[in-house]
Amino acid sequence: MKIYFLNLFLILFVICSCDKEGANNNDLEYLKTTIQYKTLSNIDPNLLSLDIYHDNQVSNKKYVVVYVHGGGWSIGDKTNKLENKINLFRSLNYVLVSINYRLSPFPFDTSDTNRIKYPDHNNDVADALKWIDDNIEQYGGNNNKIALLGHSAGAHLVALTGSNRNFLEQRGLSLLNIKGVAVIDTEGFDVLEQVNNGDNQNMYINAFGTNTTENIDASPLYNTTNGTEYPKFFIAKRGSAQRIGYANEFISELENVGVDVYQINGSIYTHEEINNAIGDAGETLITEPLKLFFTECFE
Repeated sequence: MKIYFLNLFLILFVICSCDKEGANNNDLEYLKTTIQYKTLSNIDPNLLSLDIYHDNQVSNKKYVVVYVHGGGWSIGDKTNKLENKINLFRSLNYVLVSINYRLSPFPFDTSDTNRIKYPDHNNDVADALKWIDDNIEQYGGNNNKIALLGHSAGAHLVALTGSNRNFLEQRGLSLLNIKGVAVIDTEGFDVLEQVNNGDNQNMYINAFGTNTTENIDASPLYNTTNGTEYPKFFIAKRGSAQRIGYANEFISELENVGVDVYQINGSIYTHEEINNAIGDAGETLITEPLKLFFTECFE
């Protein structure tokens, strides 16, 4: 098991490689295509939609990054804080897909037994990935080169998608369909702990309920097993010692089952800032390590 602490030499090497690869892409028309990836009765179609950012050249299949937004599983949208990411992945000549999913009640309503909650969010993410796997070649993407990126609640969703193999396998996919998972600042590695003792207890109960078995199933921390092949992981941790400790626990579990883990400490940023920093012009703490990570995922 190797843990990659990204250093300046490697970062500079990849900057040169990636910029060269994407240099000609700025000459192409860049498009946004919105697709409804599934239909459910009485659900706003926007919540079951995705945006594809791609150019008008589809013969040369490109790497694909799928972004999942945050918002406590109850607010947010696939268009939020996306400008820097669009610019970044355009410069790398990647296809970017930003997805929506059903949201738990806001304001929180833990008394509603029929509310949207786990596993609804993850089922939507998995259904979106199935649609992407089946259709992304039409938009110039390579369905054999897909990686995930998520922030906050979205970071939990991609971490669970990359560790609990059931969501993909139920759709005829596997963890081998995902080349990498980039997890940007979440405390949601142990949902059971957050439901019972977390600082944001109501938010977690709203999104996950209080069933212990389901809370364990929803926790990336408890879903890694020996003998399973997992994608590479990138963990951006930040904040208090306790918050960083949650991330370190998950990193240790990934190490124990042989997963390649890249990690950075982004504590110079707030929770919101670390997300918006991705792709910001001149930003190096998170943007350049992410570029290195995706480059190695897609090798």
